[in-house]
Amino acid sequence: MDTEKDINTEKDIVALMELLKMAADQWPRSTTGLVSQSELFRQNQFLLEMWPEACRRTGVGGRDFPAGVLKLWKRGMGRVN
Repeated sequence: MDTEKDINTEKDIVALMELLKMAADQWPRSTTGLVSQSELFRQNQFLLEMWPEACRRTGVGGRDFPAGVLKLWKRGMGRVN
């Protein structure tokens, strides 16, 4: 049987998948090359702002953005905290 943590993780994954679809619509992969640090920051900001919409679209209700994803972003941006 699923624990509450497992159910919450599933809800996060469903909403994250929707968020990735939204990002793909916003930034098609038709161009190749490096993305500047400022562009990466702008894209991450967009994703954070679109999180409530991704949750609404998937019917998972209002959820906090997954802490593990934020930690990975910070690490990718050169911040350890």
